[in-house]
Amino acid sequence: MNELDSLNKAKEHENNGDFFSAAHFYKIALEEFLKKGDSENIKLCKNKIVEMNKKSISSGKDFKSLNVEHKFTKEQQEQLDRFIENATKDKTLQQALQEIGGRRSFMPIIKEVRESAKRTIPVSYSIMSISAISDEGHLLKGGDNGEIHWLMKMYDIQQQTILQLYLVPVIQKLISNKGDDEFNLKNLLDYFKKGGLINEKSLKFIEKGLKAFFDKDYTTALHILIPRFESVFLNTSELLGIDIISLDQDLGLSTRRKALSDRHLSSEQFINAWGEDFCFQIRFVLLDPLGYKFRHKLAHGDISEEECNFNSCLLVIYLFLVILGRVKKTN
Repeated sequence: MNELDSLNKAKEHENNGDFFSAAHFYKIALEEFLKKGDSENIKLCKNKIVEMNKKSISSGKDFKSLNVEHKFTKEQQEQLDRFIENATKDKTLQQALQEIGGRRSFMPIIKEVRESAKRTIPVSYSIMSISAISDEGHLLKGGDNGEIHWLMKMYDIQQQTILQLYLVPVIQKLISNKGDDEFNLKNLLDYFKKGGLINEKSLKFIEKGLKAFFDKDYTTALHILIPRFESVFLNTSELLGIDIISLDQDLGLSTRRKALSDRHLSSEQFINAWGEDFCFQIRFVLLDPLGYKFRHKLAHGDISEEECNFNSCLLVIYLFLVILGRVKKTN
């Protein structure tokens, strides 16, 4: 089937209201037109792909949400309860936060996720043409690679399991502690100030973001805390000896701080300093098209109201806790 056959097939499916199949054939045609440099049909196909995906999503016929329930055994529930108790019992709030940031229990272990994904990848992911699309109908980078696609699905399951079964219950337990060690704005901000790792400029913004979090204004909290995390992470990386200065020579000579990217977080410098597990988690939560990509969604105004919630904010706060739990500033 050549590109014109694929294009005609796409139009046929579009006319019949089968938008899912139409998007598939427009994609096949686009790949061939790209090889030939046919700019007119490239423009047609790329716009049609987005249009068909949007119509496919809105039709409600092609994409379904699945809810999976798991009932814990008595033994499993007792194990979870012990974990929560051990993370909070006989500890001051500062000790508990230090442990949360320093323990590997609160983040997926990427080596284990890769091994699990390799064992469990469905045959269909290897032999069939697949794509991942955004809510806006765009094809997502890496979404047509079965192995990457499945790996990110497995990572998401691990991240959500850890977040909902471990991190959220531990924090809720700390919130329930009233008095001097309550998980509140004042005490959490005091912990952020401890050790002088975060500069005053960032602390002022972090205070506003944490206040919004405790006021349950999760939209504001995310919009403040996510860019501030990037700043704190890069500043701390510089303290660890990582070069964070970029050199531009387009219009004379200029320097600027690097913007956080997948490439940096995959580099040997960052992985040696922070560990692959934390680097991958930052990529998944903030940047990767197949992850939550909160940073990009905020920057481009694509984040949804549903995504601005307690769990999302807590996950970003946890990223701060990892920095504070691992790095101590020395004069």
